[in-house]
Amino acid sequence: MVDSKRHDGHGLSMHDESMERSYRPEIDGNMLGVDSADVERKRKMWRLRIIVLVALAAAVLAAGVLVASNLGSQGQAQSGSPLQTPAATTAPATITATPTASATAPATTVATAEPGASTTATPDLRWTSFVSASAHAQFDLPMGWTATDVPAGTASNPASGIQVKDEAGRVLAKFYHGAGGGVGGACGPGTYKQTELDKAATSLTGQWVTTSQARFSFRVLDQTAQGGGIGYQIGLVDKSSGEVRDSCLMYSFVAGAPKGTLSFATSDAQAPGSRTFSTMAEATQYMQTPEYQKLKRMITSLQLTQ
Repeated sequence: MVDSKRHDGHGLSMHDESMERSYRPEIDGNMLGVDSADVERKRKMWRLRIIVLVALAAAVLAAGVLVASNLGSQGQAQSGSPLQTPAATTAPATITATPTASATAPATTVATAEPGASTTATPDLRWTSFVSASAHAQFDLPMGWTATDVPAGTASNPASGIQVKDEAGRVLAKFYHGAGGGVGGACGPGTYKQTELDKAATSLTGQWVTTSQARFSFRVLDQTAQGGGIGYQIGLVDKSSGEVRDSCLMYSFVAGAPKGTLSFATSDAQAPGSRTFSTMAEATQYMQTPEYQKLKRMITSLQLTQ
């Protein structure tokens, strides 16, 4: 068997030699009449050209393989990039941790609510609670005011009494609870217009409170036409004594209390020398004063302990 890759003495393989023979007729034809040495020289140049062309073809082929290899590597790198995206799945771990951290907020919220609770529990130092063992009564007393048990009633009509004074020593309210006689008084030639400027519920409890319809009331009698000014009473009334109607007198008491009649007011009946306002506007404005606000809280806070 003939070796197809056998080389002749010029370093060409049989394949290269066949290529040479394919072109040799042309070369030989062109070389007729030319010196044999010159023909040999041209043959060598032709062979050299073939060798160069083969080398160039091999170089181009190698370059193509290299480019293809590089493109394949880049394609793998690019196709590998999406495979690295799962590393971003570590973000959900951070997101999952965030709610855990925010879960401490309610604890903070509860903690901030505690000062509010302690503030609510802190007693109002502007007020004290007055308790009378003899009168079996208690009520809120503003700072600077004094409450004192005082004699009330008679041996045949026992009762309990308390007197409340302001910082200046003026008697602002009286408490009375016990047996009592009827009410009355002398009226003038006519009646006066009565108006209730304010009312509120009380802290008193019991069926008798509901039955009597006891309430806090601020009422006035307009006596200006007769030169008497605006008379007023601030205290506890019931459905009878607190009826708002034109009259010459006003009363502030509650009938049907456990020990009889109960009164806690600036005065229990209209009397000469009682304090008055000059005008209705002055009476209305009085409700905005600290003195009135203190009187209202004190009277409405009354509770009977027996």
